[in-house]
Amino acid sequence: IPPVLKNRENELVKTLKVTSREITVSLYDNGTIDKDTVSVYLNKRLVVDKKMLSLSPITLTIQLDDDNDYQELVMVAENLGEIPPNTSLMVVKAGSQQFEVRITSTEQKNAVVVFKYEPPK
Repeated sequence: IPPVLKNRENELVKTLKVTSREITVSLYDNGTIDKDTVSVYLNKRLVVDKKMLSLSPITLTIQLDDDNDYQELVMVAENLGEIPPNTSLMVVKAGSQQFEVRITSTEQKNAVVVFKYEPPK
């Protein structure tokens, strides 16, 4: 486990139940573009390394399958930007579903979003 995940509090921000196996996650700076920089871990693996949030999204595609219908995304603040704390807007698209999650992270606390696949009924 990376030290930044072990040494900081990991706060669950949201659990999203999705009916699509493919999820697109887009991260934007929330509010003022103030040089917030983040790293993102998916299931404790680094997938975004020290990228600055802006009006242009940082985009990830996540696959959920029968063996892995639960995915944990952790957003780590690499800095607090010019206006603390580090804030972002996460837009999640899963098939016809769309979610917006506002995320705040600090140098003491990471933000966790969980994706749970539930087949359509």
